[in-house]
Amino acid sequence: MTADHLPDTADGLEVVVDDRRLVLSPTRSFVIGRGVGVDLELTHPNVSRQHLVLEPAAAGWTATDRSRNGTFLGAERIGRLRLTNPTTVRLGGVQDGVQLELVPRRAGDRSAPESRLAGQGRLTGMHQVRGASITVGRLPDNDVVLDDLLVSRRHARLDLTPAGPRITDLGTGNGTYVNGRRVTEAVLRPGDVIGIGHALLQLDGDRLMAYVDTGENTFEADGLTVTTPKGRTLLQSVSFTLPGRSLLAVIGPSGAGKSTLLNALIGVRPADVGHVRYAERDLYDDYDELRHRIALVPQDDVLHTQLSVRQALSYSARLRFPADTTEADRQQRVEEVLGELGLTAQADQTITSLSGGQRKRTSVALELLVKPSLLFLDEPTSGLDPGMDRSVMRTLRSLADDGRTVVVVTHNVANLEVCDQLLLLAPGGWVAWFGPPAEALRYFDQADFADIFILLGTAPGEHWARRFSESADHERNVGRTAPPPHDGQRPLRELPGGSPRQQGPVAQLSVLLRRYVAVIVSDRQYAVSLAVLPIVMSLLARAVPGSGGLSVEAALETGTQSAIQSASQLLLVLVIGGCLMGTAASIRELVKERPIYRRERAIGLSLGAYLVSKVVVLVAITGVQAVVFTLFSLAGRKGPDDPVVLPWGRVEVLLAVLGVTWTTMMIGLVISAAIDNADRGMPFLVLVIMIQLVFCGGLFPVHGRALIEQLSWLVPSRWAFGMTAATTDLSRLDPTTADPRWAPTAADWYSNATLLIAIMVALAALTVVLVARLDPQRRTARA
Repeated sequence: MTADHLPDTADGLEVVVDDRRLVLSPTRSFVIGRGVGVDLELTHPNVSRQHLVLEPAAAGWTATDRSRNGTFLGAERIGRLRLTNPTTVRLGGVQDGVQLELVPRRAGDRSAPESRLAGQGRLTGMHQVRGASITVGRLPDNDVVLDDLLVSRRHARLDLTPAGPRITDLGTGNGTYVNGRRVTEAVLRPGDVIGIGHALLQLDGDRLMAYVDTGENTFEADGLTVTTPKGRTLLQSVSFTLPGRSLLAVIGPSGAGKSTLLNALIGVRPADVGHVRYAERDLYDDYDELRHRIALVPQDDVLHTQLSVRQALSYSARLRFPADTTEADRQQRVEEVLGELGLTAQADQTITSLSGGQRKRTSVALELLVKPSLLFLDEPTSGLDPGMDRSVMRTLRSLADDGRTVVVVTHNVANLEVCDQLLLLAPGGWVAWFGPPAEALRYFDQADFADIFILLGTAPGEHWARRFSESADHERNVGRTAPPPHDGQRPLRELPGGSPRQQGPVAQLSVLLRRYVAVIVSDRQYAVSLAVLPIVMSLLARAVPGSGGLSVEAALETGTQSAIQSASQLLLVLVIGGCLMGTAASIRELVKERPIYRRERAIGLSLGAYLVSKVVVLVAITGVQAVVFTLFSLAGRKGPDDPVVLPWGRVEVLLAVLGVTWTTMMIGLVISAAIDNADRGMPFLVLVIMIQLVFCGGLFPVHGRALIEQLSWLVPSRWAFGMTAATTDLSRLDPTTADPRWAPTAADWYSNATLLIAIMVALAALTVVLVARLDPQRRTARA
């Protein structure tokens, strides 16, 4: 029986060394030593990197020496020792070694508080609680210092009150957690676990034990079953266990449930039956806290390809780390990730110029900024040539070796030998194999994995699952997992969907504004087109005949029909030109960034900050375009003669063009939020411009025409044209066709402007609703 499957009633073990005391849970072995990756680190020079291993067994605990300098019971050096009574040993020497007390704990013995931390990380310190209050944070002047960029400078305060110890979050972005739940403040009970960044803390009397997740923890899926509301089962009781630093490949034919399994493992769509555990903690129950340890690299690269690699990582770091993180700390972490993934030489290249493998490594780099313990990748080698495929898989191997559990869903089976374990799903979501990749070929008696895929199609998935569950390979690789506690689907409850923000919306807005401008400036072709468009359109506007321009007096003095029509035609060109610039600038802006938005929304991006950043930049761009277009179009032309609101008639016309430009810019955002493909925006652009042209009232009268007039109330160009018509007194040219909204009075001008603004506000609200529906959906789990 393995340590991971011991009965819950097995004994614990209390370990006392120096001023540290902890109680081990009998669910895994425990390593004491001086090197990286141990559970209890001792700095004594005589202690080996992996000195002593404490292992639970059905009959108790054993201590096994793995050192050079030895472990001593009295004067006798031990190799393996069964622990039945309290025992004192010395590590590294009889006289000058480190004294270690090992006290077996009987089931039900509560003489010391049960530690929920042993086995969840490496013990990094035991802090004496002196006085009535201590602080926890990243700065060195805190009582408990946590060197973690997810931890704020002043993160939390622990107060000793008459009611008991109280932990208080000091307004942080990443939050403070007690037993997996985010808290503002909470009174601690014996055994409660505090989560801050990658660290776990537990109060033991007047000592605060600190553990840090180093990626050594076990990741386990136990009986995962997913069923649709219509009763179709997509995943059939999937179980496996991965030790820390493992690389697992999930393969299988299309429709086998690979994406469903991935969503269940990361908690996006929790399984209806079964458990996902990390470091002996239920991922679904403690998702609020554990989500910080999870990173997902989707199949499609979610990158602003116009930026350089370093720029993309720098902006991501600004969004992901707390607002009080210094620029130097952020850039240091960016450089570390660049070096870890071999991207230093490409750091200043634009992402669009990278090879497929380099671009995929850049996507991975974005997720590694926060040092996740669990890294999931969905088809990372899709579309890559064989050489790039091998490069990416070797990169994942090195990432696992550096202290992460890596799970990759892939169709490519050419480089599976770098993986520790292989999970093969048969159609219907059945497990056909779990174990080392090389043993799978032997198990199926096939020469390569392509032949295994063909073989799976010769029988139902249930057949292959039953064959594997009855095999010796299943007993060896999976073991016997306990059946789910309930039959069928369990009750469901709502789970938190959004991630806590690392910083406030204002700070995020500042980062998003700078990034959006950088993206536009970096795309030189697009930036040039934005600058040239209003100039070209103004040249077209100057093709409208008539030297009178917007002067009604001049047109009436001439008396010719063409002169009378020229003012109306010029106004129509100005208004429709503004519509074109506004809609064209925004109709692709949201849909083209949808994967990026979803990823960043899942890690705490503010919806308001995101949309405001878009609106602010687009308002600035289209506003400048509208000003250039209007002024160039009217340069050297007469009129308006008698403005109704301001002393300057051209400014009144400009305000109307600005209004319709910004309102149709909002129409473009609505369309961009509603469609799911950027290419579908172009037909809508044509449709929007046609609607503005037909219903504005400048092409033909809309007043008094049933249905046409009612529909025109929803069209921004109608009210913008009405504003320009009021300014120029256009109704004097042809009173028989004049619209009542064209009356040259301040009241009518303001009325048109108010309706235009009302449409703009309504469109903004609709944009918020449409974008909000795109939020990552993580809605259900067991109660």
